Amino acid sequence: MLKVHSQKVTLLFVIAAMGLLTINCGVLLAKDLGYEHLWGLVPLFDVDQENNIPTFFSTLLAIVASALLLAISLARKQMSRPWRLWASLSVLFLLVAIDEFIGIHEQLSQPVRELLDAKGLLYFAWIIPYAFLVMMLAGIYGRFVFEMPIHIRNGVLLSATVFLAGALGFEMLSGMLFEYSNQTKTLLYGALSTIRESLEIAGMILFIHTLLRYIEDVQKNILIQLGTYDPMARIIQEAQKPLPQSLFRLDNSNRAEP
Repeated sequence: MLKVHSQKVTLLFVIAAMGLLTINCGVLLAKDLGYEHLWGLVPLFDVDQENNIPTFFSTLLAIVASALLLAISLARKQMSRPWRLWASLSVLFLLVAIDEFIGIHEQLSQPVRELLDAKGLLYFAWIIPYAFLVMMLAGIYGRFVFEMPIHIRNGVLLSATVFLAGALGFEMLSGMLFEYSNQTKTLLYGALSTIRESLEIAGMILFIHTLLRYIEDVQKNILIQLGTYDPMARIIQEAQKPLPQSLFRLDNSNRAEP
């Protein structure tokens, strides 16, 4: 039994993302006009800063993806079907959530830059080890993804492409601009950061939508109830259950002999 509407869940995330990104556009304008704080609103909604609302939202998306992958893996294990790669993906997305929240990758930039003398497109040098990690994961999960149903496979590939275009592609452009502008965060840098974050969020939402579609179309034994609780429906459901047979038995043990 499955009660989940992938389109409604996706729409909810899309509306929240569009709201955050729209506010960020206002933040960019405020910073360009010289308002770096503006009662705390600028650092609170700036997608290029950490430990704020956009960071929490991105972390939430990764946690939701991890939870859905865990639910699929547990259901497949219960059905004696291959489940370990699903479980490992769940762990991977949990690590992505931790990285997003703490900002581990950004702390790698300076030591890797100094070690490799990275410049230009590789100025944000954390990209280098993470790019190798992406290629390694592609080798591990490539066959696994291509054996999925075609619409699920296409959804996974599209979401990964969109996410990596932002996380790696536009991050490289931002790093090059940041270096050439003498480490000054210009309006153009802010625009590139907004596009980067938009692509990362869009890729994560697409992946969540794909997982929900998988649960709807393939893994139908997973019960996910998203919506309001209806107590009347619960009462009707309980009333339709057969009564225990013990209620129809007569207890003659204590009856007097005739």
